[in-house]
Amino acid sequence: MGNWWNALSVAVLAASLIPRIRCIAPIKAVGSKLYDTETGKQFYIRGVAYAVENGPNYDPLNNAAQCELDAALMETLGVNTIRVYTVNYEDRHDECMSIFAAVDIYVLVDLTTPQTGFNRVDPEWTMDMFNNYTKTLDAFARYDNFLAAIVGNEVIYDPDTTISAPYIKAAIRDIKSYRDGQGYREIPIGYSAADVETVRLVTQEYLVCGENISSNVDFWALNRYSWCGDSTFTESGYSDLYDDAEDYPVPIFFSETGCDSVDKREFDDQEAILGPQMNDRWSGAVMYQWREQSNSYGIVSYDFKISTVSSTATGTPPVHKPTPISPDFQSLQSHCGTPSSEYTPTYTKVSCPTSDDFWSVAAAAELPTIKNLVITTKPPASTSAAARSSAVEIVAGPSSPTAASVTTTDPGSSSLSSGAKAAIGAGVAVPVVVIILAITLFFLWRRRRKNKQAGAAGKGPDYSELAQPGEVNEFYKPEMEDNHIAQLHADDARQELGSEMVFQMADQEREPAELDACTRPQELSNGPSVRRPSRDGRL
Repeated sequence: MGNWWNALSVAVLAASLIPRIRCIAPIKAVGSKLYDTETGKQFYIRGVAYAVENGPNYDPLNNAAQCELDAALMETLGVNTIRVYTVNYEDRHDECMSIFAAVDIYVLVDLTTPQTGFNRVDPEWTMDMFNNYTKTLDAFARYDNFLAAIVGNEVIYDPDTTISAPYIKAAIRDIKSYRDGQGYREIPIGYSAADVETVRLVTQEYLVCGENISSNVDFWALNRYSWCGDSTFTESGYSDLYDDAEDYPVPIFFSETGCDSVDKREFDDQEAILGPQMNDRWSGAVMYQWREQSNSYGIVSYDFKISTVSSTATGTPPVHKPTPISPDFQSLQSHCGTPSSEYTPTYTKVSCPTSDDFWSVAAAAELPTIKNLVITTKPPASTSAAARSSAVEIVAGPSSPTAASVTTTDPGSSSLSSGAKAAIGAGVAVPVVVIILAITLFFLWRRRRKNKQAGAAGKGPDYSELAQPGEVNEFYKPEMEDNHIAQLHADDARQELGSEMVFQMADQEREPAELDACTRPQELSNGPSVRRPSRDGRL
């Protein structure tokens, strides 16, 4: 009876640990605003620039254990967006994207890397750049909490670097064309500008000007640090930024903010940005930054001398416990639109600026193109298999040193959102578990019956296949290694429940083979109890 009951308990426990589906609705740019596509509410960014370690190629979204620790702390801040400056499209991001989605956090991704960014002095838009940017877009397009993509950060920095503007716009055009050709949702593609007064406003206008809106940004963002200490809406120049956003045709927000020229950072600009002074024209802000570095902008510190996992010994990224920096973390923590049904967007055409001493691009200047770049539209899912076999092809001619070929099969497979795929997966998993449970019970019942029959015939039951004292049976796997996150957060819970099997299954749930952006691998540890603003970011 004991073994039968153990088997039943294991099967029931396994069924109860089917990954829970918790979807997060994609955000869409509509006119000059951002909207939650599920609720129709206007979305405001309450973000933080996210990085853990130094390094030009460091990807913070490939370390699930670290993401889990940080996401739990971010949740106490009311963060709904993180900006990530560098990612590796070849890395696995399912776990981290799922962890952040579970606490309603979206991810704003820069497509550039130190190797593929724009050269301010001698700008160009090449096949290599296109291929790298689109591969990053491919890697994140399936996540519903992929908020938007940035094609350039502070490329235009002074009058001399305004020559880069047409190349930025060419990149916008080609990336948007590729996005649409792949059948992806309308992921916003935009630019993050430097706060340089001589070129800020003209850059803002140029990236949305002209008749061909397909080459215009889907959003424009600004890195601004002018609200310091007890400054005001007018003194900080935010009132001018508000005026400059009048009738701007696409969403506009701060991609970096958070002055650090004072001893204590109050973050009072958040109230202006997210409050009635600006929220009818601006769509929120990303605070710079999460991790404390030598520039003293961070709100969280890591003890890099103590890591829960040694990357040298195990080949996995180290995990560092984040510690809030006082009083900056608490100051930001204390700061916590228009429904889409009531909003009719109007696209106000903007004339392209003329060249002058501060702007070197002529109003009628043509945008550069990549030689022999062809972006075709992926056919709908109902087309024949033969037509789908090579729906997208990007080719560079023999004269180009960066020939590339991209082939995509079965576009119908990518037409579902990650939430729909997760729901389908859950629908398949439940009956499978039920069938396995039924088969297990059947064979156990059959064995028990045979044992009874053997006993009736004067033969004792054969226990040779069952565990002997001091051993474990086939349903138990105590040799499984504890997850390093379990070491940090689950010790107390383990003592209370006192069941090794429960935690084996929990550890299996922490490291699923496949995760979706709508899957929550486990409950995050709770931080300080604070009032959390709504997902749309408003106070």
